[in-house]
Amino acid sequence: AVVSTQSTGTEKHLELAGEWHTESQENLEALLEVLKASFVVRKAAPKMRPVQKIAFDGHTMSLTVITGISTKETSIPLDGSEIKENSMGQDFTGTAIIREDGSIFTEGVMPTGKITTHRWVQDGKMMLVTESGGVCCTRVFTRAA
Repeated sequence: AVVSTQSTGTEKHLELAGEWHTESQENLEALLEVLKASFVVRKAAPKMRPVQKIAFDGHTMSLTVITGISTKETSIPLDGSEIKENSMGQDFTGTAIIREDGSIFTEGVMPTGKITTHRWVQDGKMMLVTESGGVCCTRVFTRAA
């Protein structure tokens, strides 16, 4: 993946730190179909309301995703260095950066093709937009009280 913007020194991305609860999910099932998730996962995932916990340590974002059936912890470097992980049983290779506006942008490749995620805070809510194979999934999270 090509990184077009390096970290800018802004601290705006720190607004993402905290615990976030799912408020809404749009096109998640369609995205999971593009990603070749199993039928059971495609049907169950849109009904779940995962919690995401985000913390920062320098240029690393710690992301914990908690669903009703599992907890997954991931450490994501935000300096454009390579990330390799397994997501939904598929290998992912990519990079993540902090954009000038403070959002976190991840770009990579899975066996099903290119995938991007874009995460930012808007009006006090965390927006998470994932795109792959022409499908755009938008998830909105509210901050835990």
